Amino acid sequence: MDGLVIRAARDVFAEQGFAAPMAEVAKRAGVGVASVYRRYPSKHELVEQVRIDGFRLMLAEAEQARAQESDPWAALVRFMQRCLRESSGIGAVMPPMDPQHVYSDEFRDLQRRVAKELEELVTAAQEAGELRSDVDWPDILLLLKHLNPRLPTSEHRRAELRSRYLALVLEGLRAGGPELPGSAPDRAEWQSLCDNLATS
Repeated sequence: MDGLVIRAARDVFAEQGFAAPMAEVAKRAGVGVASVYRRYPSKHELVEQVRIDGFRLMLAEAEQARAQESDPWAALVRFMQRCLRESSGIGAVMPPMDPQHVYSDEFRDLQRRVAKELEELVTAAQEAGELRSDVDWPDILLLLKHLNPRLPTSEHRRAELRSRYLALVLEGLRAGGPELPGSAPDRAEWQSLCDNLATS
């Protein structure tokens, strides 16, 4: 049942936002509302599991990109394309993390591992002279978020739009472009943005 509920929650939140009722998640999963609440007593616990599932998929995509693409730029592009492809399971738009919710050790470990994998993809592409030097790995993670807004349309159409705008963004990521304004988020700022914490 867990897999059905996670997939249903991911789709419902992507279409309707976090305000969507748990009853809609249960309906989409084909199970009773009580069954969902027995497994996930609060919506925040369900969201955490959806995020964990997404982290695992991102790790798998990063590992496959590095294993199957000898060119570092191609590996980075493949990773981004696969994360945003139709029904990837990664692109669900989640609400900001609740700073009052205590996230599990598993969640935090996967979050760190995703950051490490992406840092290695970015560094390799920069060392190959293909990715602009003023881009850092948190930029890529935030780009994935910006490229996947919640839209009231089908997943097929959302995926088409993600692919379209990713193609535009990739041109701007290539080495040799004009200097970017501002600075990339560092690890601490990225973490505070992920955790929905205000920074000075």
